[in-house]
Amino acid sequence: MTDLADKHDTSERAAARALAESLATARVAALVGADDLDGPDPTEDYHEASRIYPGCADPHVTGAQRLETSLELRVSATRSVKRHPHLPCVPLPPAELGTMSLAEALATRRSRRTFGDRPLTVIELATLLHAAYGVSGDLAGTPQLLRTAPSGGALYPLELYLLPRRVAGLEASLYHYDPLRHALERLGPLPIVMGSDLSPYGDLLDGCGAVIAITAMFWRSRFKYGHRAYRFTLLEAGHVAQNALLAAASLGLAAVPLGGFYDRKVDALLGVDGLQEAALYLLPIGSAAG
Repeated sequence: MTDLADKHDTSERAAARALAESLATARVAALVGADDLDGPDPTEDYHEASRIYPGCADPHVTGAQRLETSLELRVSATRSVKRHPHLPCVPLPPAELGTMSLAEALATRRSRRTFGDRPLTVIELATLLHAAYGVSGDLAGTPQLLRTAPSGGALYPLELYLLPRRVAGLEASLYHYDPLRHALERLGPLPIVMGSDLSPYGDLLDGCGAVIAITAMFWRSRFKYGHRAYRFTLLEAGHVAQNALLAAASLGLAAVPLGGFYDRKVDALLGVDGLQEAALYLLPIGSAAG
């Protein structure tokens, strides 16, 4: 019976693939209502406002010039990370990515929405956080530390938070990741109920071992790049998320990127204002299911 079911499934997929290949590519924006706007489209307005044209400069963006003329500002920009020196700090062990090749990690990476019961380990989390946004080197002759993800102007506008649900040896609290120290700052307790309060996909948050939350401090990039900075920041969040997802694949963990969440509620949980700093991305991660 199982063999028959598998053969039926395979034949259906083959038929669907053949149909897809036979159809001409169509513009479906009008069919799905994407063109049905009564007034100005804020998305198009932003995209236009953030374009770059030859010989044109935004007169309101003066940060780049100030950066070039101020050694103090340039040195300050090399330390792009929030700090909470008054809070408890948990040093993390060195990252241990294992021996899986990049080709294998790329082929293995999948969005996995079910998680096993095994708690994550601190070493696994340390590896994920370092792979995502950790320090990978420096710029010779300068105090500039470089990260595992590319960043426009090396301004690093992102922050990473950790919400551990089931992690052996780590208290279930809200943490902030300091990549320069490779350490976790304990910000406070986690709420007992989290999943459905934060996202329509609450089962992903409740079932995982930990959630990595990515936020952006937009001004770190905007002072230099103006409207274009918002594009750069979103691109950087994608780089960071993919680093973490590939690292999870290399460790045999289950992970899924989650963009569907209630922004204000996640901002409130993380203790950010949603304006100067706002949540962009959630990454539920856990042990692999059976």
